[in-house]
Amino acid sequence: MLYRFLVRRTSSRFNAVVLKRLFMSRVNRPPLSLSQLIKLMNGKEDKIAVLVGSVTDDTSAHDIPALKVTALRFTETARARIEKAGGECLTFDQLA
Repeated sequence: MLYRFLVRRTSSRFNAVVLKRLFMSRVNRPPLSLSQLIKLMNGKEDKIAVLVGSVTDDTSAHDIPALKVTALRFTETARARIEKAGGECLTFDQLA
């Protein structure tokens, strides 16, 4: 596993947190809706949102900014809407 290696070889706290969350059960990795993600990333458009869980679509979100998002999985419609707005959907391998 990539993040186990990174935790051993680097002193990055970020990698340790990601590894801990990757080993959590599905109950403890709830999905995040697209509208909540937009709300949390307001004013941080130059940063990458990292979510150890799923990103789901939300029809109540109309104006989607160009976001860079890393997550375990995306629903098809959430991925399509993020990429249509000029954003990127990354996996954890691509982030590392």
